[in-house]
Amino acid sequence: MSMYAFHLEGWEDLSTWGRDEDVYYAQLIRNDASDDEGPQIWISPPQYVIHDITELVRIVASSVGEPAELIDEAMGRGLALTRGERIPPVARRQR
Repeated sequence: MSMYAFHLEGWEDLSTWGRDEDVYYAQLIRNDASDDEGPQIWISPPQYVIHDITELVRIVASSVGEPAELIDEAMGRGLALTRGERIPPVARRQR
């Protein structure tokens, strides 16, 4: 099982994504929300059985209302944090 930070501004404190065996997942919690009752957005089996990272990016993007390119970058920065790189979270689009 792998677990990485989801490094998108406003979501970066507690949100994670990863892979459990051959299935990708995401557990997303806004920074201003409590995780006492679990993630606000939970993308995992049985509702979602995702075997492709591109599909996970698409579903996360739709769930948080941001473009897929931004989500891909936020997930990539989570991987970079695992390697010990110090980077800022991805800034969300201004609306």
